[in-house]
Amino acid sequence: MRVVLMAPFLLGFRMNSRTFQGTVGERLADAVAQAVPEFQPGTGGPDSEMLFDHHMSTGGSRFGGRRVSGTVEVPGAGRARVRFDPSGTGFFMQEVDVPDRDTMHARERALVVAAAPLVRSWNERITAAMLSGPNSAVGAAGGPVMEIGRLLWWHRILVDPPEGQEPAATRCYGVERRIHDTAILRFGDGFTVLKGLPEHRLGEVLGGLMAAQQEWIAMDEANRLVSERLLNVRESRWEHLSEIDEQFTTALALSKDLALRDLVRLEESRYVVNAAGVVFEAAMERWAMNKEQAALEVQTQSLRDMLEFHRTMAQSRRDERRNQMLFVFTVVALLQSVLAWYDFVHEENNTLAPVLRIVLAAVVASLTLLVAGTSMFRRLRR
Repeated sequence: MRVVLMAPFLLGFRMNSRTFQGTVGERLADAVAQAVPEFQPGTGGPDSEMLFDHHMSTGGSRFGGRRVSGTVEVPGAGRARVRFDPSGTGFFMQEVDVPDRDTMHARERALVVAAAPLVRSWNERITAAMLSGPNSAVGAAGGPVMEIGRLLWWHRILVDPPEGQEPAATRCYGVERRIHDTAILRFGDGFTVLKGLPEHRLGEVLGGLMAAQQEWIAMDEANRLVSERLLNVRESRWEHLSEIDEQFTTALALSKDLALRDLVRLEESRYVVNAAGVVFEAAMERWAMNKEQAALEVQTQSLRDMLEFHRTMAQSRRDERRNQMLFVFTVVALLQSVLAWYDFVHEENNTLAPVLRIVLAAVVASLTLLVAGTSMFRRLRR
């Protein structure tokens, strides 16, 4: 049984606004060449001088730059294909020929043991090279992302499996599509089954699977980042204006980051065509990515609403404190006025008659008390 084993992994950098201002793909190719001496580069797209050929991007049209694809020798496990993306994701692939699924899973476990140290060292050296220099075209990966420098999961592509070897993940729960003439694709969690697919279309299927997994990873990281912000908002001390400003600054940076990721993600989805597009759409349906996107938008809007509510509440409390200070100063001024009236009433060196003095002081005092009492009554009613 012919099987292609595919495992994504994360690198320690992510694209940022400077990524689109330089040739990040060329920088990544140089970093891979230095960090992985045994790497033998291959073609990452159609071999053409055109921007698009055979309905596929040659890489120069991508916002994130060209991908770096090739092969490496895994000690004790043979040769494997590897792809590094400027987005900070990578893929490890190896084609095996096994008699049944049990043997396939045993081969997976052995391959993980052999490949795990290689992936860790690749991540450390490539990330260091990509982040070096004052004008790096990428930024360090931060926040609650999945573990970096580790194979995340296996996705198995079974090509024309014999009777009884197709898993229930595709046979019972998968999404079925016609992918080429009479060829059939069934996509499920952890497995993809291909029946009757021409050999030259297998590369497109692998491309569609990698695009779908990148979509899932990007959505997962966005959900993790927004959830972390929501938790931080809940634990913030909203009586401190400095913390409110910090939360707003962080939320603004997060909004920019999510907008950038959406830009790249939507562009990449336009580049999956033909068989790759069929695989991609089947994966989006099986993983209910439209619901995930809608839930992410709701969470992001909730974060904005919470920040706006707390800012309004902080401003209201600040106005309340200001009004309290004004009230205190008013009372102090009234007390000084009372003392001045007292001096006026008892002062003998003035030309007004004693009775007229007392009447004038009483009128002024009554008006003052009336105004102060009215203000206090209105304040208590509010």
